[in-house]
Amino acid sequence: MSAALVRRAARYEAATWRSLARWLLRRPDVGPADTGFAYRGPQVAPMLVMLAVSMIDVVAVDLLVPWPWLRPVLLVIGVWGTLEVLGMLAAITIHPHVVGAAGLRIRNGVSLDVHIPWDAVAGVRRVRRTRDGRGVQLDGSTLHVVVADQTTVEVTLARPLPVTLPRNRTAEITEVRLHADDAAGFVAAARARVAAGS
Repeated sequence: MSAALVRRAARYEAATWRSLARWLLRRPDVGPADTGFAYRGPQVAPMLVMLAVSMIDVVAVDLLVPWPWLRPVLLVIGVWGTLEVLGMLAAITIHPHVVGAAGLRIRNGVSLDVHIPWDAVAGVRRVRRTRDGRGVQLDGSTLHVVVADQTTVEVTLARPLPVTLPRNRTAEITEVRLHADDAAGFVAAARARVAAGS
């Protein structure tokens, strides 16, 4: 395992724990004059199933493993796994997409945070598309931020915009396709900001 991979995993782990702490303190990462738009809707049910399975696993291991010396080790691993699932749920909850005074912030938990200033936004519209694969994908100069194999909003840019993607990749994008649970609200809020010249 390379040192860069270990550092990246450590940063992700720390960000997940910070997300869990902010979630418990009810402090979403949204400015006071900004509006957050969730994208977690289709992800909550599968995560709750994972959480239930993790919790059952912790109890089952304690009851079924016959070696007393092994139980504490497996218990620690089981509890850590349960907290990881909670951390992922916290990350997608407290890091919503943001329509704010400075522009748009397109997010995917703690792995993606793309800032798009208003002067770079040419248009925002509601378009539902299906797309298989990873949550964050780059296809040419189009960034796809997919949730449950779909995107619901399309943001067209007025100029190529350099962005940082997961795994420290960089790219220039001219379009973003993302999922927002309230796609109509996201589009309306973004268009209002553009019209107001924010």
